[in-house]
Amino acid sequence: MERGVNWFVDQGLLAKTPFIGRLAQRFLAKARDNLVTMSILFDLHDNVEARKLLSAPEGYDSSEWVVVCGYYAMYMAALGALAKVGYRSKNHAATVVALETFFVKRQLLEPKHLKMLERAQLEKEQVERLRLAKERREIAQYSVTKETTRSIAQRIKADAYVFVEKIEELVKH
Repeated sequence: MERGVNWFVDQGLLAKTPFIGRLAQRFLAKARDNLVTMSILFDLHDNVEARKLLSAPEGYDSSEWVVVCGYYAMYMAALGALAKVGYRSKNHAATVVALETFFVKRQLLEPKHLKMLERAQLEKEQVERLRLAKERREIAQYSVTKETTRSIAQRIKADAYVFVEKIEELVKH
């Protein structure tokens, strides 16, 4: 069953909210902060001096948090776009459906941008599952997990910048 905007409104997960448009720029500022954090964590991977300065232990891999920050940068930007059209979302799925309804179907946002957000959410969940599996010792080779997570981190980092910039363009108008 495909759920539309009205279903999420009926569930109280998406609401037309007076004055939320005033917060659109604050959501975008938060998205930008997440991009900065994501980039710092991404660069930490190869920066020996920064790792020493921060007392990062040998083998520390920040890739998982790059993915998380990248996703939340995109999500905060999405909330900013919804605020611009007067909606508040309390649910990730509702946010995606509302973006599609209010921006993709009106050709203000290309479907590829919505796919970036959906992919980021799925990959964030995959990384979290990998972390949990590692904690439970279900993954036989830890190095494979690191490589997979780093690859996802690289993709999310690129997508997050593109997505946030596109939303910023939309919110300007």
